[in-house]
Amino acid sequence: MLTGRAEAAPVEPMLWDRLGLVWSAPEGSGLTGALQPTPLLLGDRIRVFTGCRDADGASSVWWVDLDLEDPTRVIAEARTAALTPGAPGTFDAAGVVPCAVVGTDRSDVRLYYAGYQPPAGPGERFRVFSGLASAPVADPGTFTRLRDRPLLRTSPGERLFRVVHSLVRAEDGGWRCWYGAGHEFREGRTKLLPVYDIRQMDSPDGLDFPDAGEVAVPLGSPDEHRVGRPYVVRHEAGWRMFFGAGTEATTYRLTFADSADGRSWRRHDGLLGLDVADAGWDSEMVAYPAVVTTGAGTFLFYNGNGYGRDGFGVAALRRPLPLVP
Repeated sequence: MLTGRAEAAPVEPMLWDRLGLVWSAPEGSGLTGALQPTPLLLGDRIRVFTGCRDADGASSVWWVDLDLEDPTRVIAEARTAALTPGAPGTFDAAGVVPCAVVGTDRSDVRLYYAGYQPPAGPGERFRVFSGLASAPVADPGTFTRLRDRPLLRTSPGERLFRVVHSLVRAEDGGWRCWYGAGHEFREGRTKLLPVYDIRQMDSPDGLDFPDAGEVAVPLGSPDEHRVGRPYVVRHEAGWRMFFGAGTEATTYRLTFADSADGRSWRRHDGLLGLDVADAGWDSEMVAYPAVVTTGAGTFLFYNGNGYGRDGFGVAALRRPLPLVP
């Protein structure tokens, strides 16, 4: 639930140092790009899962290991895909993209991913739903599907898009979840535009979820047709949600919202401090944020032009911003 939107604030925005483009699909793989970087801290390294596209635009999940102290330095990379699209006719046959990677109380790591379907009619461009896979915690490099159907059931208001992006363990042992959802496309100037917002719900185990959640961050203006890829982290005594927002004119820009309780959110456009660059791989778009903090600092992974066409990059936080719920 959004409780307010900060049009101005008597604070300075965050300040990030762009560290540059980090990684794209492995050479010789026949794939391109690196969509939606999704990090997992592994001891002395950051393993970043991402989607690499084939010639038809279908993504499979790959990973790259980055130095914990210098996340521009590649230590290792996958030689084969961690997860490939599903068999023909399945809900994820048109591509799989990582969204969240989390450890459990057991000896496994869960990969929550977006599974793409072709359009079912002329008023659609695609459908996308959450899938779930797991890997041993000792070596989370290759994942096995836990289900051959979508993780989340659909509802009339969430019939085309319903994708988990962030999960955090709650104090009661359950899980808090933030996801993107929507049920329509809007006619744009040159193509159909997907319409979705950010919603939230609780789960007892990260496996079973309600049929519908509640809106956490709605569309912010009549021109906005999407707010998505919520990446939620604990911040000070509350919560901070990084996400992307887009109009037909601006494609995607990064922003964030703060919350004291993880349920009521206040959006802060203009205070993230990382807009498109003057030139280069992220000069037209900045999208799909994911944030990690290590002993070396706080780092923001993100995509640039063409939804990660050139790969993903990283920025380092130079000036933080206190929680503003």
